[in-house]
Amino acid sequence: MATTDATRRAAKPSIPQREEHESRVASSPVQVGIDWGYPISLVRRLAITFVVLAIAALVADHILSEPGQELQVLIHALPVAAAILIALYIAEIIGVTTRPLPPLSIEKLFWALGASCLVMAAGYALLPTYAPSPFVACGAPVAAGLAIYLQRRWVESRGFRDDEVPAVLFASSREGAIHGLRQLRATPAVRVRGIILPCEETHRDPIDGLSVLAPRDGFDRYRNERIPLFAIADATTEDLRTVLAPVAGAGCTVEKVEHIVAKAYGRVHLGAGDDIALISRLTHKANLFSTQRLVDTTLVLLASPLFLLAALPVALAVKLTSPGPAIYRQKRVGRWGREFTILKFRTMHVDAEQISGPVWATTNDPRVTRIGNFLRTTRLDEIPQLLNVLRGDMSLVGPRPERRKFVDELKREIPFYDARHAVRPGLTGWAQIRYQYGSNIGDARRKLEYELFYIVNRSLSFYLAVLLETVKVILFRRGSR
Repeated sequence: MATTDATRRAAKPSIPQREEHESRVASSPVQVGIDWGYPISLVRRLAITFVVLAIAALVADHILSEPGQELQVLIHALPVAAAILIALYIAEIIGVTTRPLPPLSIEKLFWALGASCLVMAAGYALLPTYAPSPFVACGAPVAAGLAIYLQRRWVESRGFRDDEVPAVLFASSREGAIHGLRQLRATPAVRVRGIILPCEETHRDPIDGLSVLAPRDGFDRYRNERIPLFAIADATTEDLRTVLAPVAGAGCTVEKVEHIVAKAYGRVHLGAGDDIALISRLTHKANLFSTQRLVDTTLVLLASPLFLLAALPVALAVKLTSPGPAIYRQKRVGRWGREFTILKFRTMHVDAEQISGPVWATTNDPRVTRIGNFLRTTRLDEIPQLLNVLRGDMSLVGPRPERRKFVDELKREIPFYDARHAVRPGLTGWAQIRYQYGSNIGDARRKLEYELFYIVNRSLSFYLAVLLETVKVILFRRGSR
């Protein structure tokens, strides 16, 4: 979609300063869906893609196999589908969230196809009885890649996007409508179809090519068009009284413009004035994903052999490169504000904070050991925290735990900072994969917006999506310091 995206951006008004900052420090925006919750498409996208790939491999292998080998054909199809799916996901050709995918390049496609072919060829050499035939191992990725490439090009040729929600903008004045339109057009998740101004507004000239209608005419028109989202800009309470009931009766979702922009980037909007509503949603959702503790324990136990193999050489490397213990223990603030002892492989010198005391981490921190930078960028220093997960101090996904000194400081500076302690802290989290490494109070505030967004929308799909996106963070070494 490179061509259509570039054309659309060129035709838009200038992006406000807040969105310019967001585009620099965060990853691409997230399409949040019509209900403005967080309907992660992880299960739908991966499950459907896996089934389609498995069926294609099954049909191809069945045609090429000998009679009486139906069970082996099924066994062959599953690893073929899994290898292709993993390669496409790592190459960011298939996403697990509803975030718009980056433009598809031929180089990236060939990289993914080649990787899946190599994986299946290796499997065929090691386990020829259960591996697919060489033809299927090479032909299935090529066919899958060709289908994806043609589908992307077809979407580009039609000049539309399926990941945008149609919306109608309501404002009390033309100035407010222009400002709200600029904000929404800087948000890829929304496409404004029209503008409604109060009856007292006499100027009905189009705004940036969009028609401006009175409330009654606008409701009749957009109700027939089944527009699902009603965005409110600078509307007063008196103006809203005349429009909210018809909008609710038409089945539209009503949301303020600033909330739409914030949610499109996967974060709450602190300071919007809806403090009670935010806390109400947060306390309601904090314990909604009640199976998270069970999922945490199961995943850690299943992956423990692999992590134990990685932990032994890491511990040896820490001991050989700097004097001191391999495991570092530190008090952190966890759920409900209770302190616990976090375990990490040591990445700093033993006396790193003897003079300076607790300070923010910085780029090229001189306190970090020779092996420490590598351990941090690969997240290998966090392997011992799996013991914290088993003990119930932490979860695999949640807000990052901080030290008491920083927590007390940030609570004084940032509203709602204590609300992040409604859930267990995590090894990884939505803030870690969406925002850069925090090094000051401003970063902490922005990361809190992402953390609270995860809490009020937590679910099994969201949890799994964060884990899968963390794999990319580790592979591409994003965000560590």
